[in-house]
Amino acid sequence: MRGTIVNSYVGFCAPHRRIRPDRVQSDMLQMHATADTRYSFTAQFLHGAAIFTGRAHEIEQASTFTDRLIVEHRAYVVGAIVQSAAAIESEIAEVAMHGPGHHLGSDHTDHAARDFLLPIADFLSRQKPPLRKYDLVLHFLKKPALDHSSSMYQSAGLLFQLRNDLMHYKSKWGNQMKHEKKNKNALAKLENLQFSEPPFTVPNMNFFPHRCLSASLASWCVTTSETFINAFYKQLGVTSPLANYTDAFSVPQPRHKA
Repeated sequence: MRGTIVNSYVGFCAPHRRIRPDRVQSDMLQMHATADTRYSFTAQFLHGAAIFTGRAHEIEQASTFTDRLIVEHRAYVVGAIVQSAAAIESEIAEVAMHGPGHHLGSDHTDHAARDFLLPIADFLSRQKPPLRKYDLVLHFLKKPALDHSSSMYQSAGLLFQLRNDLMHYKSKWGNQMKHEKKNKNALAKLENLQFSEPPFTVPNMNFFPHRCLSASLASWCVTTSETFINAFYKQLGVTSPLANYTDAFSVPQPRHKA
C-alpha cells in the first residue's frame, strides 16, 4: 500500500518556437505530457509503523537473541513510535494547507475551509505541542472539540512525549530519569500500561529505554495514531483518509504482564 496520491493533473507543452506548417507533425510528436501530483505521507507513515511493529513481534518469539537481533528489534520499535507520531503531524499539515476532504478529490474538498485555513497554515505549523494544531483547526472551523480527558487524547499526548524523549535522548542514570519532573509523569504512565517487556531484558534494567521499548508498545503506538486521526475526522464530519486502508494498519494485540 502506498500513500495517497491526490489532486493530479496533466498538462501539455510544446517547444517555445515558431511552428512552420511543414513541421506541425514533427512538433506534435515532440509534445510531451507532464503529471503534477501531490503525495500524502500519512498512510505511508502509519503503514510503515505497522510493518515495523509486526517484525518486532516476530523477533520477540525467537528462541535465542543475538546482539544484532536485539538491535534490530529496538530499531523496529523506535521506527514504529516515530512514524506513528509522524502520521499525526503529517495529516494536520495536509488539512491546514489543502482543506478538509483534501484526500477525496477537489469535488469533495471543503473549499471555504481550505481558503480560511491556508493563510494561517504557517502559524499552525509553529504550534506546540502537535495536538494543539488539531485543537485550533477544529476551533477555527467551529467544529466540536476533541475531549482532552479521553483516553484517546491522553494516549496521543503520551505518544508524542515518548517520541520526543527518543528523538532528544540523553543518556542518564535510571534514578535521574525517574526524578526529572518532565519525565516522571510520562514514565509512570508508560509503566502503568503494563505491557509485556522484551524477553531479552531483565528486571534490573532501566525501564526507559530498555524494558519500555517492546513490540506491544509499538502496537499501542500504531493504534493510538490511527484512532486519533479517525477521531479528528469524525469531529470534522469528513471521511477519514485512513478509512480505506484499515487492513494495512492491523497490528498484533499488545501483550500484558501476567
